[in-house]
Amino acid sequence: MHMNARRGYLRLLACGLGAAVALAAAGCGDTSAKVGACIDSNKKVVDCGSKSATQKLVSKQSGSTAIACVAIGDKPQTQVKVGGDTFCAEPK
Repeated sequence: MHMNARRGYLRLLACGLGAAVALAAAGCGDTSAKVGACIDSNKKVVDCGSKSATQKLVSKQSGSTAIACVAIGDKPQTQVKVGGDTFCAEPK
C-alpha cells in the first residue's frame, strides 16, 4: 500500500471511530433500558434522580419472566417501548 493511501485509510478509520464514539455518547442505540431504569416523556433513559424522569421501568414484556402490566392501584402501569424492548412502567 502506498504511504499516502495508508494515511488516507488511517484517517478514514479514525474518523469512523470518532463518529461511533460521538453517537454512543449522544445516546444513539442506547441499550441501557432495563428494569429499574427511569425514562423521560420522550421514552429516553434518564437518571432516576433527574427532574425529567417521569416513569420507572418495572418489568420487561419478553422472556420467560414476563408478566402483564398492573393497571390498578396507586401506581397504574402502562406498556412502553424503549429502544427495541417493551416494558411495564409506573409513574415516577
